[in-house]
Amino acid sequence: MDKLEKALEKARAERQQALTQQPAVGDAAGAAAEPNSPSAGTAPASARLSGSMGSRQVRLLEDEMERHRVVAQRKRDADADIFRILRTKVLQLMGRHNFRTLAITSPNYGDGKTTVATNLALSLALDVNQTVLLVDLDLRKPDLHRRLGITSEVGLADYILHGANISDCMVKPSIERVVVLPSTKTIEESSELLGTPKMVKLAQELKERYADRIVIYDMPPLLTQDDTIAFLPNVDCVLLVVRDGKTPTEDLKHCLYLLGDTNVLGTVLNNCRERVVNPA
Repeated sequence: MDKLEKALEKARAERQQALTQQPAVGDAAGAAAEPNSPSAGTAPASARLSGSMGSRQVRLLEDEMERHRVVAQRKRDADADIFRILRTKVLQLMGRHNFRTLAITSPNYGDGKTTVATNLALSLALDVNQTVLLVDLDLRKPDLHRRLGITSEVGLADYILHGANISDCMVKPSIERVVVLPSTKTIEESSELLGTPKMVKLAQELKERYADRIVIYDMPPLLTQDDTIAFLPNVDCVLLVVRDGKTPTEDLKHCLYLLGDTNVLGTVLNNCRERVVNPA
């Protein structure tokens, strides 16, 4: 683990230097916003999506949440406090650069990226200064709805493949200021679809619809498929989740290489005995 910790520390230092010394931030923000250019053929916001951005109400299943380690909604709880610390650091970094969309990924499945994404979204929703949209973009292995105990017959796959209204795909859990866009059906050609103009327009709409909204995308692992890389131009920044005692140093280095010029907020060392959270 010494090698992994040293690699993490080096990565944090390099990313912090990149974030604090940028005009590169301006360059990256421009790249992320490129689909808004006239050449992209972006329609006015009102024409991008059929239907309104409303959502149907659902009650979360507490037993399912507990079983899947969704804990951020707890009060006076040490585990929930870890995600409040992460929330504050993420808000500070995103606010510093006016970032509004965050992709959460990991090297491999089992590292805890969906657990972190879900808990971070709920923790952010507890802050009265913004609303949160949590989107399941792990289209080959959608699991977010099960983590929250949401039963939904319509999800993001229905919007992508069958033209369903996006408002019909969204659900409003029994927690204030958070909306979930689940994907309840598997899509095998996921990376090809994530790069389509339809998905670019959807990403723009989700980002721009509400000024106080933070959008969190639960993305597939970087080393298992190319979906995350295909979608990165549509997000402002990335949080990388690695697992203590499991993630090899070489996997971490490969992920940082794949992320390239992406704005990486930092890393979350999951399953750590010392409960250390380090967005750089």
